[in-house]
Amino acid sequence: MAEDTKELQSINTAWQIAIQEILRMVIRDMYHGGGEASFKSHIKRIEEAAVDSIYTDLRLRGTDEWTELLVKERASNFVTMLLTSFTYDRA
Repeated sequence: MAEDTKELQSINTAWQIAIQEILRMVIRDMYHGGGEASFKSHIKRIEEAAVDSIYTDLRLRGTDEWTELLVKERASNFVTMLLTSFTYDRA
């Protein structure tokens, strides 16, 4: 069972890294041209819209209210951590 858990954790970690890197490249390419202030503004707008969508539109079937709230809080935290990790590349 421990091997299955480790394999699942490694798959989840690999998935998270892959998605993060894809998003980093897409966002950098889309918003780099407008300068650093514009880049930061776009990132903030995306973060706010994503968090709002998580809390207002996301419905988890088959879960209780507490679990749904916990998932929404964690998802929102992940959005914020991910997007604030993106930095403007001056090169």
